[in-house]
Amino acid sequence: MKEQLCRAFCDDITVRELPFGVAVSTGFAFPDGDRIGFYVKREASGLFEIQDSGLVFPNLEASGLDLSNKSRAEAFADLQAEYGVTLDEDDREFRLSRIAENELPSASLRFISFMLRVNDLLLLSEDRVASTFRLDVQRMLTEQIGDRAVILEGAPISPDLSDFVPDFVVRHGEKPPVAVFLGTSDARILEALYVQMRAEHEEHLDVQILALLEREKSITAKVRQQATNRLSGVLHFRGDEAGAIGRVAKIAGVPHALH
Repeated sequence: MKEQLCRAFCDDITVRELPFGVAVSTGFAFPDGDRIGFYVKREASGLFEIQDSGLVFPNLEASGLDLSNKSRAEAFADLQAEYGVTLDEDDREFRLSRIAENELPSASLRFISFMLRVNDLLLLSEDRVASTFRLDVQRMLTEQIGDRAVILEGAPISPDLSDFVPDFVVRHGEKPPVAVFLGTSDARILEALYVQMRAEHEEHLDVQILALLEREKSITAKVRQQATNRLSGVLHFRGDEAGAIGRVAKIAGVPHALH
C-alpha cells in the first residue's frame, strides 16, 4: 500500500534543475486545469525558499478575488498565517521562506495545500462577493435616500409581476416604482429583462426596471447590450457608488437632500 500511495503522489511530479534551484511541477491542478507548480530557491543563508510563478495571485484577482472587502481580506490573511505563506507585494508571488533542507518535503506539501486552499477561497468568493455587494448597496440606499423614499427589499414591484423579485424596490410618492436588480450574473439580468417585458407588454404597468452592476464585466457583453437597450437603466456601482445610487434616486423621482 505504501508503494501504491507513493506512486499516486509522486509519478506525476517533475523536477527541473535551474541555476538558482529547481522548478517543480505536481500532479495537482487548479480549477482551470493548469498544474500547480513552484520554485525552490537556495538563499545566501543556506536556507531555502519556495515560491510560485507570480501568476497565481494576479489570476485570482482577475477571476474575482477582491481583497478590498474587510471580511475577505481577513479570510485571506488567516489562510496565509495558517500555512506561513506570505505575498510579495512587488513581485505578486506567494512565498514560504527560511526552510531548512531537511524540511523541504513537508514544506512543499504545505505550500501545495495552501495553493489548493487559496483557490477554494476564490470558489467561495462568488457568493461572498454577491453578499457583500448587496449589503453595500443596501447601506448606501438607506444612507442616501432612506429618509426620503420607501425602500423595499425582496418584494415584487407589483403583485402582477411576482415571477422574479427584484433585490430592491424604491418608491417615492406617486412616481412610478423603481425595481433594482443586482447584476451578479447573466441569469439575474435576464430575469430583469423578463420582468421589463411583462410590465410593458402584458401588464401595461408604469414601472422602471434598473440593472445595477458591481462592475462593468460582472455580466457578458451580449447580456449587457440587451440590458442597455431594453431596461430603464444599467448602472455601474464600484468606483462611483454615490453616483450610481444618486442615479437610482433621480430615476425614482427622489428629490435631493437639503443641506
